[in-house]
Amino acid sequence: MAKTGRPKIIVEDLVEKGIWPEDWKEVIYEMGREGKQHTHIMEKFNLSRDTFYKLIKRDANFSDAVKKAEVYAQNYWVGFMRESFIKGDSKSINSNLWSLVMRNRFKEDWADRKEMDVTTQGDKINDNTIDVKIITPDGDKDD
Repeated sequence: MAKTGRPKIIVEDLVEKGIWPEDWKEVIYEMGREGKQHTHIMEKFNLSRDTFYKLIKRDANFSDAVKKAEVYAQNYWVGFMRESFIKGDSKSINSNLWSLVMRNRFKEDWADRKEMDVTTQGDKINDNTIDVKIITPDGDKDD
């Protein structure tokens, strides 16, 4: 049975139609090297948030380029802070704000804590049994 509907667009289709430049990967990498984030890529390529994330799911080349740009962006910001320390300019940086930005922007590497899934082979533990033991005070004991 033939599929109905419009085929899913991938970046290669956008390049063939002349909508995106042939060097789109390098454009994305360069944005990462400048410390830019996903919203900058969305703006540059005129993508809505939904379309951006759909492209990541359906186009491995696009997903790979965005992930590499994310690494470049993280290195940009780490390098920025490193250079500030080397130059002695770190006093002018709000370290709490910088840390907050890094933890929220690069969650995988900068999270304060990791979530722990307390399950048994993927199933939740539902043992609601409560054992109550009554302990009498020493003065109430019958000798």
